[in-house]
Amino acid sequence: MAGQVNVRLSATLLEMLERTAWQAEPHEACALLLGEVGGSEVKLTQAVVTDNVTEGNPETSFEIDPGMHILMQKAARAGGPQIVGVWHSHPNGVAWPSDTDRAQSVEPGWVWLISGVRDGMCEHGAFRAGTGDPHQLDECMLKVSSD
Repeated sequence: MAGQVNVRLSATLLEMLERTAWQAEPHEACALLLGEVGGSEVKLTQAVVTDNVTEGNPETSFEIDPGMHILMQKAARAGGPQIVGVWHSHPNGVAWPSDTDRAQSVEPGWVWLISGVRDGMCEHGAFRAGTGDPHQLDECMLKVSSD
């Protein structure tokens, strides 16, 4: 299934996530991703940055603030944008899911957008959790549109 799903977002949204990643260094930053799912495409329309509330090492792990997650779930049920995934940064520069990321992936079909930051550079990877096994994160095509 790798490469069959397109993840779309605006350059403005991606730039905001990059700034957030740089500001959080050397810690991982994180956000909930809101948007729309249609067939083989996931369109990211918003990112809600949350505190990294991990009980582990914030340089190598993250946890979305559960209070914000609940708030966004309630907003989605009331007709607001749907939660379609999660974003986080890797201060080690690797935009690829770690073993910890795979273990933490529990929502089938969610997009995992990862920004690897290092040496003044930022790269991005998009992955989608399997519907049968959410710990399987398949690489997606990341498509950035001009605003």
